[in-house]
Amino acid sequence: MNVINNKNDLTKCSFQQFIFPFTLEGNKIETFVKNLLEDNFVFLNLKDMNQQGGFYGDHKVLHSKLEKYFMPYIEPILFPSSSKQKEGLRRFTKKLDVGCTFESPYLNTPFIINSIDIFICPFHIGMMNLRVTLPEGLSYNDVLYFGDTFRILEPIADDEEKTKIGCRKNEYKQVKDFIFKELLPPLEEYMDEQADPSYFGSLPFFIDERMYVISYIALPEYRNISKNDLYRASDLNGYDSDGEPYIGATNPDYIERYYQERVYDRWAKETYYVTSVYHFACVTKATGKLEQQLASEMYGQHFYAVLLYFYYKIVLLKLAHEHSRIDVEKDQSSTEQLIFMITEFSSKYLFTEVNSTATGKELFKMTDETFKIAPLYKEVKETLSYLYQNQDKLAGKSSNYLLQILTIYTVISGIFGMNLYIEDWKGKLTWKEYMNYTIYEWVAVFVTTTGLVISSLLGFFFLKKWLQEKKSRKKKML
Repeated sequence: MNVINNKNDLTKCSFQQFIFPFTLEGNKIETFVKNLLEDNFVFLNLKDMNQQGGFYGDHKVLHSKLEKYFMPYIEPILFPSSSKQKEGLRRFTKKLDVGCTFESPYLNTPFIINSIDIFICPFHIGMMNLRVTLPEGLSYNDVLYFGDTFRILEPIADDEEKTKIGCRKNEYKQVKDFIFKELLPPLEEYMDEQADPSYFGSLPFFIDERMYVISYIALPEYRNISKNDLYRASDLNGYDSDGEPYIGATNPDYIERYYQERVYDRWAKETYYVTSVYHFACVTKATGKLEQQLASEMYGQHFYAVLLYFYYKIVLLKLAHEHSRIDVEKDQSSTEQLIFMITEFSSKYLFTEVNSTATGKELFKMTDETFKIAPLYKEVKETLSYLYQNQDKLAGKSSNYLLQILTIYTVISGIFGMNLYIEDWKGKLTWKEYMNYTIYEWVAVFVTTTGLVISSLLGFFFLKKWLQEKKSRKKKML
């Protein structure tokens, strides 16, 4: 880490959004939805224009622009029309506008929690989004440091353990406790901790317990925005362990390469967008209406685009993780469910084109590449091919064994039954007449009757299994 010096560092305006993913227990999801609505959360409906300005502090998000920004086939996924529409990313939002305090070794500042979202998504994925407005006049270093520190749910380093959050006369030493005791008391009850209780949020296949950050940072017109500034934004480089501003790289060539790959500079030298594996930021010197428009987009169009790609990444990682946990030879039911989930996700949710504007396509192509959606999808497709091949082999073996058994029964019962005693059964037979049967006739009786029983049982269990799998497949996904 390398110390740097920045003058004229103050920001005009800054706000951040913190996204935390988790796994939900399937049989508790609708109870969770009911409790959210009872706890003053409201379902986001784009037809309700009163919701355009209720959750974003001093800013508004125009619903008409949200609808036009995304492809028609994406809209039902991002903006389901009803809270009962389980196949979409259902958003429930609660307005808070609560004043809080942040105390740490290198920054003490008030901040405002504007609102909180809970997204209920297919494949039992939930996502929490927290909107935070920071006070005017914080330094650029402060904003980056706040984002980097606040995103840590459970402290690891010594300086992280000294951070405190104050809210409503309560004080918390962990951001996790602040969120899940102060803002969302019931959430942990609905998390599926059986997946791996050692990971908070039950996502053992995901990154460590840090939230994804989306930032809007408005700087004064005279402030020069350098490539070093943008690199620091991508990595949330605020202060080092000595409390000095720092940058995580000093090689100009490395920073240049990073800039080319991760910075969208269509409106340089005024506005830049930066994307990384844990931060998406707009850094701008725009003024007036343009400044308001950019801020609105970070709450609206850009937020939803990032959220969608973030969701893609989580589900693809989950599908890959599910594959690693099953024994394809023993867990045939789980294997079939995984095949169904991969196919369903690929056909209904994963799209290469998500928005309809040239700017959006260019900008979020970088996000797609940063999240490595294509390599993850390739891995999942290879998994699907492998599962199909194994299922075909196992199904072929099972069919052969069953066919051999049924063939033996058919041949034996045909030879013995039709030729020896089927005619006898047209009338009533006494027990004495049965006792006169030869050993071959008793073999025919045994084979024929057990064949009928086995056929009936096979038909019953096949129908039962088919109905159960059909039901469980939807439960596994919705």
